[in-house]
Amino acid sequence: MTILSICSDAVDRIAISLSGSTLFANTADTARQMRALANQEGKELMRRGSWEKLTKEKTFTSIAQEEQTGVIPSDYDHMLNETFYNRTRKREVLGPLSPRDWQAQKSILATVLYDSYRIRGGDVLMIPVPPAGDTYAFEYISKNFVLDENDVEKAAFTADTDTSILDEELITLGVIWRFLRAKGFDYAEAFRTYELQVSQALARDGSKRTLNFTQQINYGRPRYPGIQDGSWPL
Repeated sequence: MTILSICSDAVDRIAISLSGSTLFANTADTARQMRALANQEGKELMRRGSWEKLTKEKTFTSIAQEEQTGVIPSDYDHMLNETFYNRTRKREVLGPLSPRDWQAQKSILATVLYDSYRIRGGDVLMIPVPPAGDTYAFEYISKNFVLDENDVEKAAFTADTDTSILDEELITLGVIWRFLRAKGFDYAEAFRTYELQVSQALARDGSKRTLNFTQQINYGRPRYPGIQDGSWPL
């Protein structure tokens, strides 16, 4: 479903006219507002959760310096926690370090034992300085929630033929309640329906792990060095 179809569906549900057969070439107030609201909805919905359709993997080869330049992808929104690993040495990269923790690590005399990182100024910073040539990987959420007619990703709707990577019904419901609110109409029920559908979509999105409170599963280095399963004090 294109963005034109999404907005046409939205106006049909609230019984108003789009005033024309196009969206982005349309100068009518309703068309202009609909496309603005659709982009607002897409950008905010993208940040509501770690959607599997927007999840990507980034791999890079380290250079022997603290600042690993050019690592952050152009479509990067945020990294998924605890997915950053050194694949060459088979161990997790700890972090992200807070500004305070980073400065503390930079100031102490003892050798930092485990790879750690923070993101500052659009670059990945690592301590200790990694050797050149190691392979690292992490997962992140892309800010690109739109596909153009050639299936090229982008971060906003800009043409009538653009489609949404995210659930089209959620975009439609989001446009509806935002339009009603902007016009000063009662939007409580439309918003309630939207929030319910988003919550259900997030609950279904991707696969879910079964929670196990009896044992700890680690891949690589234990999260708490020196403390084995079953050795917690009573």
